[in-house]
Amino acid sequence: MDITTQEFSCHNAVIRMTSGEPYAPSDNTLQRARQLAMQLCHTYNATALHDYQARWSTLQQLIPAAKRCQIEPGFNIEYGFNCTIGKGTFINYNVTIIDACPVTLGNQVLVGPNTVISTVIGRQVINEQATSEAARPIRIGHRVWLAANVTLCAGVTIGDNAVIGAGSVVTQDVPANALCFGNPARTIRKIEQSTQ
Repeated sequence: MDITTQEFSCHNAVIRMTSGEPYAPSDNTLQRARQLAMQLCHTYNATALHDYQARWSTLQQLIPAAKRCQIEPGFNIEYGFNCTIGKGTFINYNVTIIDACPVTLGNQVLVGPNTVISTVIGRQVINEQATSEAARPIRIGHRVWLAANVTLCAGVTIGDNAVIGAGSVVTQDVPANALCFGNPARTIRKIEQSTQ
């Protein structure tokens, strides 16, 4: 039987991390979970594109909560068990997801190349004894488009049908049906929905 990243989700260190409490990234369980995710990412990225069954099997081990979606090579995720990907979602080349806290992508989300989705807010105390950091969840609604080179920072929620422009750094929530871009990203205007 293949081991999945889900095997780690009930450990105390993982529960503490995913709840947003300070956690120690050097914890042995978390290190083993990251190593498994790295190994599965490597396998997924190295599998021939035409071998759909092998790619899907590896993706299910890596991200058990993934629905039918398409993820291009160069994909990296820190843990995998903290990520949910809705059906019809497309993730382009070289996307990185740091899922110390839950990352939720809705249905039919388009993620541009070189996008970074990171739940980690870093260390709360900076000194030589600092051994813990914290994270906040990220939620991406349905039919969202993240253009190329977007960075989503910890704790943000992106509403349904939002469009985030290329190169944007999103540090605050984005409402539904909004066009947002910049560094830091800001809402530019509302997107009108077609009635057709």
